[in-house]
Amino acid sequence: MTPLVLFDLDGTLVDTTDLILQSFAHAFDAHLPGRLPSRRDLVATFGRSLPAALQELAAENGAADPRALADEMLATYRDFQRQHHDTLIRSFDGIDAALSALHSSGHRLGVVTSKMRHFARRGMRLFDLERHFDVAVFHDDVTRHKPDPEPLLEAARRAGVEPAEAIYIGDSTHDIVAGRAAGMTTVAVLWGPFEREVLEAVGPDLLLDTPADLLDLPQRLRDRRA
Repeated sequence: MTPLVLFDLDGTLVDTTDLILQSFAHAFDAHLPGRLPSRRDLVATFGRSLPAALQELAAENGAADPRALADEMLATYRDFQRQHHDTLIRSFDGIDAALSALHSSGHRLGVVTSKMRHFARRGMRLFDLERHFDVAVFHDDVTRHKPDPEPLLEAARRAGVEPAEAIYIGDSTHDIVAGRAAGMTTVAVLWGPFEREVLEAVGPDLLLDTPADLLDLPQRLRDRRA
């Protein structure tokens, strides 16, 4: 059977790094001025549930009620995101062509993201990516989020395949950990904000340098197994 190929969204299909970092900065300026974490520490949260990440950051900054502060920060973050979404995100060169090639070769494609459905679909529509996907699982669809495997297992269930018949492609350590926990083949991409050594440390089955490398993904996986 031709494997189901699942993709993360932010940092994998769409370049949202500037949007996310500026949204964090805006939320911290409003609620925890002068305490914005380093870029590296913020990037480490990418791929996880945003509400959970904000609650942890609020607790680390000594909030008396981390959940309440996180809720306020989340509202501020999302308000900024709504206003600036379309001007701060970018396409990755070669993604559309790679998705078309994979689909033409018989692969079913899907998206599994920790992003809320509204924002995720907005980003995909901006670059006409929705047409490629048969399956989509968003933050709204599950109760546990990456690095928990639940979103990936839900995608496999919706597609009617066993997890071992699926490939998960993402740019974050949380993508790779979730994919491995789900029993899927994992592919880490290096065109997102995570550094190579950080991704290598979590043991993906394959690393790709550019979106063009997706064009011969099946052969690369076969070569690795040989």
